Amino acid sequence: MWEEKVYKQNLHLSPIGGIKLACFLNKGVGVLTARRTLPHFTLVYVTRGEGTYRDENGLNLPVRAGDAILIFPGVEHWYGPKRGETWDEFYLVFEGPVFDMWREGGCFDRDRPVIPLRPMDFWRDRILSIINQPDAHTEHELLRESIRLQELLADITQAGEEDLGGDIAWLERAKAAIAATMDVRQAARQMDQSYEAFRKRFRKLSGRSPGRYRTGLLMERACQMLSEPGVLLRDISDELGFCDEYHFSRQFSKTVGWSPSEYRSRIGRDPVQFDDLGSQSG
Repeated sequence: MWEEKVYKQNLHLSPIGGIKLACFLNKGVGVLTARRTLPHFTLVYVTRGEGTYRDENGLNLPVRAGDAILIFPGVEHWYGPKRGETWDEFYLVFEGPVFDMWREGGCFDRDRPVIPLRPMDFWRDRILSIINQPDAHTEHELLRESIRLQELLADITQAGEEDLGGDIAWLERAKAAIAATMDVRQAARQMDQSYEAFRKRFRKLSGRSPGRYRTGLLMERACQMLSEPGVLLRDISDELGFCDEYHFSRQFSKTVGWSPSEYRSRIGRDPVQFDDLGSQSG
């Protein structure tokens, strides 16, 4: 019944720990066994549907789309949608000494395993920014991945305790500034920040660099123009600021996965969609 997409699977972790497995589950039915105990931490983020979480500590909590569930090693638990229904979820399996220290130090609240994380688009993209990274192979890459996961968990554990609305509002203004100017440095000046500070904050909040976001906007406009009859590649490259058709076609193929001519032949059969961060989906 369910469909699962594996984003990441690490056979080796950094010395301090990290992500073992990260997946998206479509039309999932939750935990099928009445009681389950895991040897590792698991973070579940529900993006569609509603249900319940229960554990050995006597907690019986409602869960709905936009809620995260933080499951502790060794804790008997059950969670899932209502009987006969399904939900969609991301889940991350992680372990290591650093996360054991977080638990022992009280950074994880065992009395608060269900954490509201909204708006959903914001948190979905935060999670995707971690699990969509290229697979880590070296110890240095594994360590960086572990640090990104810790940053995400730190924000999650503080959700509801401090207002993240300021960050979300800032990101929306930053996106609007880039869309209006199509110049990242000019957008940074409009936001009264240095380019480097603007770039770092944008990347932290969205999971993508502002340059990549700008490229996504350009490619979205290119797709619109390619769907219009009689528009030449030269016209598109000129309007979008590319030095020539070759550089435009190369960037389009790199971003969309098809050449401009291939995209034109697919229009109406397999359209490309871009999310609000400029990444291809579908």
